[in-house]
Amino acid sequence: MGVYLFTPEDLIRYGSARAEQLEVLREAVLGKKDILIVGSSRSGKTKLVEALMHYIPDDWKVAVVTAYGEFKPFKPNIIVIDTQFDQRPLERRTDEVIEKLKAINPVYIVIDTLHTVDSARIFRELIDDYAFIVTSLALNEDIKSEVRHWLRIEDETFNKFDIVVTLKRDFRTGRKAIDRIYRVKDGELIELV
Repeated sequence: MGVYLFTPEDLIRYGSARAEQLEVLREAVLGKKDILIVGSSRSGKTKLVEALMHYIPDDWKVAVVTAYGEFKPFKPNIIVIDTQFDQRPLERRTDEVIEKLKAINPVYIVIDTLHTVDSARIFRELIDDYAFIVTSLALNEDIKSEVRHWLRIEDETFNKFDIVVTLKRDFRTGRKAIDRIYRVKDGELIELV
């Protein structure tokens, strides 16, 4: 039996997202906006990325940078670059991933919460050429501070994101859901839905 991949409809069915939230995200994906998804551990970041991938047209190449086989390519246009810690320095592993991404030349690059390469450098170097979906931990309400810490990025890099999605997890019930969606404008987070 395989692993079930969540669709946008599943997120609505299970109360993890509202239709108007997914419409904002669908438009962002189709508009090739840079999307940042943040939440605590096990808050549903990867499941939301899977659902958003259903909005990406089949003729758009997508490169997913992940670690230790965490993301499975469930559509033919998804190419996974699987990273892991090895004997090579972080800089060299990151160089290799950047070279692979340029060779793939995708429409979207997905970076799914990983510390095996320098995610901030990948984003910083390639943001002007590709659209991104990036996931990050955020363990408190100060989203910018948390993302700067976990992704090791500066304000200038954070401000290049167009959309920020915050997720919440009810630890009592295990329920995971989109909390808020923001637009980033002049370094500020402006709530959309």
